[in-house]
Amino acid sequence: MQKDKEQALNLLKQKVNGEIKITYREISRKTGYQERQLIRLSQQIEKKDISSLLVHGLSNKPSNNSASPQEIEYIKNFKKKYPSITISQFRDIYHEDIIWNKEKQEDVKKYNLKLRSKSFFQLLFKKEGWKSPVKHKCFKGDKTNHPLRDPSPRRGILIMVDGTPHDWFQNGKNFSLHLAIDDATGEILAGWFMPTECMLGYCHLFKIIFEKYGIPMAVYSDKTTILWNKEHEKLTQVGRMLDELGIELIYAGSPEAKGKIEKMNETIQNRLLNDIIRFNIKTYDELNEWFNSFYIDYINKKFAYNPKEEDSEFIPLDNTDLSKIFCIKAERKILNGNMISINNEYYIPIDDNGNDYVFYKGTVVEVWQDVFNSNLVRIFKNNKIYGTRHIEGHRIDLNKKEQKRIDNQKMLEQVLRERDERLKARAKRS
Repeated sequence: MQKDKEQALNLLKQKVNGEIKITYREISRKTGYQERQLIRLSQQIEKKDISSLLVHGLSNKPSNNSASPQEIEYIKNFKKKYPSITISQFRDIYHEDIIWNKEKQEDVKKYNLKLRSKSFFQLLFKKEGWKSPVKHKCFKGDKTNHPLRDPSPRRGILIMVDGTPHDWFQNGKNFSLHLAIDDATGEILAGWFMPTECMLGYCHLFKIIFEKYGIPMAVYSDKTTILWNKEHEKLTQVGRMLDELGIELIYAGSPEAKGKIEKMNETIQNRLLNDIIRFNIKTYDELNEWFNSFYIDYINKKFAYNPKEEDSEFIPLDNTDLSKIFCIKAERKILNGNMISINNEYYIPIDDNGNDYVFYKGTVVEVWQDVFNSNLVRIFKNNKIYGTRHIEGHRIDLNKKEQKRIDNQKMLEQVLRERDERLKARAKRS
């Protein structure tokens, strides 16, 4: 619909003077102007008459702020690098990498490039037929509303965690981002990428948080089996690690209950794909390091907010030894030869001097296998930690073990056949 400024101004004048009762929505429907534009015009009517508002100060001349064909062409060429990108992110990248980039100042002067508003890019996207990967939802009255929960007043009271699979490098292979945010500020605390959502991913995530910020009061997650055990009296390995640090584990009953981290996951998915291209990240090892050393601060500056109270509930690690926490802990019995078996590998206990330490056969001990280095195995008994020595050549080959089982089965079948033949022969003789 073509905008009718004169009609809009006349209706607004009558509305301001109290001559007619009409809403901005009705005027918008009749004149083609958006409601926010009408509000702005109604404020100007009080200072100027309609005739002066109808005449542009630069009649028959292009606006001083209008984009030149050269600038539009420059932006179009820049857009080719990001075929699928939201309007907001494209505006951010354009300003950061071109307008504010010292290395691009020659281009800025040559093509008269300027800071542009979001509405400028919205119109440009529409004109050029560029599609944003994000569509804004239209909220209708018949939809169920979920009441908003007030954020925690201080950092460290509640940490939200989640695992999200996505094709981050757009090569057809999904990796899961293990993400943590602080409920009080919405800021990302850490993130870690793994092929699947797993215990190791969450351990990397929590280790970064503990070392960088300290120990939080509670962790909020969905009922992933990595963190939640159907048998409530038992803890998963990660649940036990958090419990040993005094961290309460709270579970969400629905996706809506953890909407804040779900929203951040969407933001990361929409932005990170283009930022991986932009910053030339090639591997997941690079991505993990770069994400935690640079990217979370970059995103937090855009989306995080200040807490209600400045005090923090994070407890400093001080002398806490995380190597005693990030372990897979399980009971084992001492076997013949003073050995323990874990994951088909055999280990002999050693003392602080590296000498073999002898336990009685059948002694029950607690075995600690380091999460980040599975070859680091320790034994805990009588409040003392013992190292271990790996026994080379004692690993059971699972394929050979299975083949042996099959061979034994064949041998049993052969023995049974021979027995049956003997019974038949005996029956004939009798």
